[in-house]
Amino acid sequence: MLQTSLSSLRTALAFLKRDFLIAASYRTAFAADALGIVFKVITFYYIGAVFGEGVAPSLKAYGHDYFAFLIIGIALLDFVHTSLDTFSVSIRDSQMTGTLEVVLLSPIQLPHMVVYSSLWPYVFTALRFLTYVGAGVVLFGLKISGFGILTALVVLLLTILCFAPLGIISAAVIMLFKKGVWFQTIINGTSVLLAGVAYPVDVLPRWASRVSYYLPLTHSVTAMRQALLNGKSPAELTTDLVPLTLFAAVLMPLSLWIFKLSVDRVKQLGTLTQY
Repeated sequence: MLQTSLSSLRTALAFLKRDFLIAASYRTAFAADALGIVFKVITFYYIGAVFGEGVAPSLKAYGHDYFAFLIIGIALLDFVHTSLDTFSVSIRDSQMTGTLEVVLLSPIQLPHMVVYSSLWPYVFTALRFLTYVGAGVVLFGLKISGFGILTALVVLLLTILCFAPLGIISAAVIMLFKKGVWFQTIINGTSVLLAGVAYPVDVLPRWASRVSYYLPLTHSVTAMRQALLNGKSPAELTTDLVPLTLFAAVLMPLSLWIFKLSVDRVKQLGTLTQY
């Protein structure tokens, strides 16, 4: 048992090291990405300044201005984009380099391969999240509650567990149909419009506000804002953490099952390496 765990850990670290070394070879891209985040934070601040107190009633539950509301939502949205892109990009790159069949036929179990290939993208996205928040704190005095950091980590983990399955399904769609942009567009568009990323869901029409309750990102951004901005504990956020847990519990096994079906199907069709 211990030997198996150590072997899995070594494999995970090997995947993480490989992807980090590839990313680190593009140092200019790192700097440009960080600079781009700073520019966005500055833009968000002045957008918030334009609104001033005009949106205060709809932000009353968060106890902060629009800048604080927006920066947390946009920073968390990065994890949605990473989840939808990382698995499909990994599959497409493996198809183009001719390594997908080798990896799938290797001793690595399919769920492990899916998880290991996503480690670095999530680590990098977490660093981007910290850059967003850090830039807000340093440049414009964004007030973050230290009491909510542990809760924020719980929310972040549940967010990843909810959206990684959607990325896995996206990869399965791309593997089977060779095109999957439509699936990503639907998820991205729905999340941005209805999940309260850029505005509170209570400003939406009543039907849209009701639909938003059934989107994982709605609960993620709400819980993350309450944790980081107001220092709420997990016990105070059960109305958001419980739905996130249920989403993750249903979506993760479902996505792995769909991915396995897709792999089995393309093997039967002989189109595993086609793109």
